Amino acid sequence: MEWVESIGDSVEFAKEQALDRLGVAEDDAEFEVLNDVKTGMFGRIKEPARVRARVRPRTPRSKEESGRRDRGNGRGRQSKHNRNRSHRNNQEPKRSQRTHTASNPTPSAPSESDQQSGQKAKTSRTQNKKVDNVNENQEMMPLVDQADLAEGFVGGLAERFGATVQFEREHIGSEEIRITVSGDQIGRMVGHRGATASAIDDLVRTFLQRRAGSARNGRIRVDIGGVIAKRNASLHRFAREQAKAVQESGVSRSLEPMNANDRKVVHDAIDGAEGVRTFSEGEEPRRYVVIIPIGS
Repeated sequence: MEWVESIGDSVEFAKEQALDRLGVAEDDAEFEVLNDVKTGMFGRIKEPARVRARVRPRTPRSKEESGRRDRGNGRGRQSKHNRNRSHRNNQEPKRSQRTHTASNPTPSAPSESDQQSGQKAKTSRTQNKKVDNVNENQEMMPLVDQADLAEGFVGGLAERFGATVQFEREHIGSEEIRITVSGDQIGRMVGHRGATASAIDDLVRTFLQRRAGSARNGRIRVDIGGVIAKRNASLHRFAREQAKAVQESGVSRSLEPMNANDRKVVHDAIDGAEGVRTFSEGEEPRRYVVIIPIGS
C-alpha cells in the first residue's frame, strides 16, 4: 500500500487527516512522523506537523502454517488455488464472475423442518463464536478467502430477497477487492437511493470482522447493482468542481457531512490538484471535508 502524507496543527490532527484519506481505523494503519509543529513568537505556527501513513501490511503465513490450516479445514487445494490467484491479482487488476441462484425465490411460512433448521442455525452460531475466538490468534486471513466469505454471505441474503445474483471481483492492488453484485430482481437489495445496498456493504464488513477477528486485513467492498461505483463517480466530479471553485475564488468551502468512505473519495479526487488542499473536521457522524486554497 502506498504512503500518503498529511499536515496539521498537531501530529494527532495530521494523523486524523491521513486516516480519512486511507479510509481505515487507526489500528489498521502505521505512521511515520516526518516533523513536529514548529512555532514562532506568541505561539504562531511557522511550520505544521507532517506525517505519512499507510494501511498496515498483512503478515503472510508460512507454508507450514498454511498447510496445517488448509488440512484442518479440508480446503487444501482450494486455498492453494486462491493463493495462486492472489499472486496473479497483485500483478494487475483482474475481474472474475460467479453466479448464485436463489433456491427458494418465493417466501413461504416456516414449516416444522424450518423450525428445526433454525434450532440448528442457533447451535451453529454458538459454535461460530468459538471459532471467532480462535481466529483472534490466527495469522492474517487472505483477502481472497474474505471475498469468498463475503460472496457466500450476500448469496444467502439474495435467497431471502428471492433474487438470482452474479458476482464480479475487481482487485485494486493487493489491499482491496471490490465485489459488484448484479442479477435479476435485485431492486429491493439496492433500496431507495442505494440505502439498502450501503447497509449490505456495512453488514458484510461486520460479518467479516466477526469471522476473522484480528486476522482480517485489507478491504472488501460489496456494490449491489453498481450503485456505489456510480455514487463514487458522481462524488468525484462534485469534489473536482468544488476544488475548482476554491481555486478561482480563493475562499474555503466546507462540504456536507459524509461517512469515511465518501470522505476518502473526496480526498483522493482533490489530492494533487493545483492550488488547494483538503482536511476533515468535526466528530462522527457529522465529520466533513474542508477545501482551502493553499497558503490559507
